[in-house]
Amino acid sequence: MRNYNKALIIVAALIVGGGIGFVIYGFATAGSFKNSFNFTYEPISPDPIEDLTFNVDIGSLLFKYNTSPTTSYAKIDVNIEVTGLYMAGKTYLDFFHPNTEWWDNATTTFNLLTLPDVWFDPSYWFKSYNITVAVTLRTDVIYDLTALTSVGSIEMQVPDDVILDGTSLTSSTGSIIVNTAGNNEFQGIFKLETSTGSINSYSVATNFTHGFQATTSTGSLTLNYTNCLMSDNLIGSTSTGSVTFKSYNMLYTQDILLNLKTSTGSIDSDLYQYISMGANVTGTWETSTGSVNVDYIDTLGDTGFRFVSSTSTGSINYSGNGIETGLGSIYSSINYGNATYRYLFSLDTSTGSINANAQSA
Repeated sequence: MRNYNKALIIVAALIVGGGIGFVIYGFATAGSFKNSFNFTYEPISPDPIEDLTFNVDIGSLLFKYNTSPTTSYAKIDVNIEVTGLYMAGKTYLDFFHPNTEWWDNATTTFNLLTLPDVWFDPSYWFKSYNITVAVTLRTDVIYDLTALTSVGSIEMQVPDDVILDGTSLTSSTGSIIVNTAGNNEFQGIFKLETSTGSINSYSVATNFTHGFQATTSTGSLTLNYTNCLMSDNLIGSTSTGSVTFKSYNMLYTQDILLNLKTSTGSIDSDLYQYISMGANVTGTWETSTGSVNVDYIDTLGDTGFRFVSSTSTGSINYSGNGIETGLGSIYSSINYGNATYRYLFSLDTSTGSINANAQSA
């Protein structure tokens, strides 16, 4: 028994000593490295619409536009920093494919792909990435953009008087932010999607010829439109998170659907109409757990609204001026039956209240 106990003590000492040595050596070889890479795209025969695709396994992806004339149709600046234990002697090639494989000029595709983790290499266990991919575009070129990040955010800043074709931005884990400054047009489908992360879209005087779609599984959704033109349906949905929708003087070229949905979270909406809307808008604003809150204003004799509300656990509260009362769950402007253009929404929640305040001419 005495020999057995001695053996246990020796084994334990080796394990503890080895563990301490492992940690000490890890910190002794800790560090970081940085790399920067640049790519440009200049087509031999430019197309009326330039298709660009970006696949980024990890890192923040930023789209911006040139502030001075440039011959490049796209300039891509990549900055990489990897930090962690056991980094002595490591380079970006230990974690990424060679940079010569990142840009394919023939297919106009950018691929920043990580190598599979090596389970027996402790540098993979403790690594931390700080990666940005900045894409500079030309204001006088129309692009069809497709972007996908696995882990990282996407941001797009569009200045005045820029036209885009189709735009699809997707992040598996990360937020998406898109700002259009004014007098912009999306000639194709405009879609934002993330699995885990928020979506924020702010648009001024922008023409959405094929509508708008924003979807997130876990994260908030913020959609803000001022003096915009919508020519197809507007859809915003999240599974877990709040939805904030603000519309100021929207113009519609045809009757559309405007649907907002969340499973867990509230829906808050400001809907202000001081100009003729041009068509009818119907939709469902729905949450399972949370409240639906609406502020509505119109100053137009030809415009009316109606909200039809339902809740399982919660109250329905209506207030305002120029509205019909005593209709139970139905809340309408007095001129709704004779209005040329109408907003008609179903406001639904399972657990939560519905609060609508309206002022109508």
